[in-house]
Amino acid sequence: MWRGIAAGLVLILTCASGWAHKLPDLSCRAFSGEFVQLATKGGHRFEVYRTGPPSARIGLLLLPGRVGLGPRTLAWADRVGAQGYRVLTLALGHASQRGHGRRAAMERAAIEYLSAPGRKIITFGWGHAGALQSLEASAADPHDVSGTVVCDGGVSAKVALLRRIESKVLLIAFQQTTPLPKLQTFEARMRFYGKPLIVHYYHIDPAAANPTGRHFDSAIAQEVWGQARLFFGQIRFLCRRCAPYPRLLFDYHN
Repeated sequence: MWRGIAAGLVLILTCASGWAHKLPDLSCRAFSGEFVQLATKGGHRFEVYRTGPPSARIGLLLLPGRVGLGPRTLAWADRVGAQGYRVLTLALGHASQRGHGRRAAMERAAIEYLSAPGRKIITFGWGHAGALQSLEASAADPHDVSGTVVCDGGVSAKVALLRRIESKVLLIAFQQTTPLPKLQTFEARMRFYGKPLIVHYYHIDPAAANPTGRHFDSAIAQEVWGQARLFFGQIRFLCRRCAPYPRLLFDYHN
């Protein structure tokens, strides 16, 4: 069930003209980005997918959770990149597969690679695994992450984690998949520790945001992605370790 929900959230992030269309067969799709090998400071090598314009002022670290770097994740990354964002996506696996220390090291390496002068970094995770990884990535490198998106899933009320987050956080929650008390606890602790938080609760079945499903509602899909785009705009103009950079400087390899 989670794979279907995550796939649906992947598909809603399309350009406005494509909201009501199903994603075509991707078995022969030529992706516009490229795979890049990164390494942690400890020497662990891993693969990421990079796409979008190098001159982008917003860098998105997409965390697909259990879905991994499959065709639908790559298609989502390309579509987001086509809207003007520099995108990096990687699969961190399950907590049981890798220790938190290695996952944090991979997150830091990816964020460092995605960073550039004047560019704001936003982590974006969906589904229970990816949403939690988005919070963990922001905590792993709090000084370089300006925004955190947690979509449909794994929030954490761990004090040690939440206190490390310095970015502004957007929570998009479907209450049919995440228990309301858990969401409320997360929100209350974020407020208690003075963390900037925007919350959007949807009292609907997340299948409404899945263009391939029978219960798809294009208005809901547009609403969800619209909230994310609005948040990206807020982060872009957030004055946090920023300075005016001439456009000529925006010619990055990463």
